[in-house]
Amino acid sequence: MNKVIQVLETMATDAYLVNKENMTTFLTTAEITTEQQQAITEKNADKLAETIADLPKIISYSQVLPTEDDQQEDDNQESDNESINKLLASSF
Repeated sequence: MNKVIQVLETMATDAYLVNKENMTTFLTTAEITTEQQQAITEKNADKLAETIADLPKIISYSQVLPTEDDQQEDDNQESDNESINKLLASSF
């Protein structure tokens, strides 16, 4: 993956590589696979990512927060529970 990043970095910083012929020449001399060269030429990020074996898998989880209605219901439930507990305590 490091080689691919170096190639992409060079391409981004070298104005000489804006020309398609110069870019193709540069890619053929770069130490990356033919599949990676094709993916870069085609500007296909998904295909390029598939060619990188050590690319970490990113897993994300979204945080789910209760809506205001859910929170009000929880507060009401707690109030009801407190009232019941007080009634039970006073009956003994």
